[in-house]
Amino acid sequence: MRFAFYYIRWHYSQGIVDLIGVVRNFIWFFYTFFSIPLLLKTLFQPFERLGEHYSKRFDLGAWAQAFVVNSLMRVVGALLRLFLILIGILFIILTILVGVLFLVAWILAPLLLFFLVTYGLKLMSLGH
Repeated sequence: MRFAFYYIRWHYSQGIVDLIGVVRNFIWFFYTFFSIPLLLKTLFQPFERLGEHYSKRFDLGAWAQAFVVNSLMRVVGALLRLFLILIGILFIILTILVGVLFLVAWILAPLLLFFLVTYGLKLMSLGH
């Protein structure tokens, strides 16, 4: 009986703390894996640092061409970075939802086990 008491005490104290710690580790992993702070910091930098250099001499056509290419590369870079940021945020939200489901299952598991064992014993006694 002492074992059951110690198990219940651990299950509803340290077990819950450890489960929350695991969920926090997954959130940290996805936050750093998708480099969300770096992507936000470099949001409007050109894609793959591609771009045209502006001409040293005054040539309106070459300047306009470089401006359009550089602007396009910044837009492409921003769109790709936003896409990765959104995917990272989606993974973090899914991790939180799955963590809440696991927490609820963790809290209900001993109660469910108790009820299943008593129900099984009840069915066994009815069979004989």
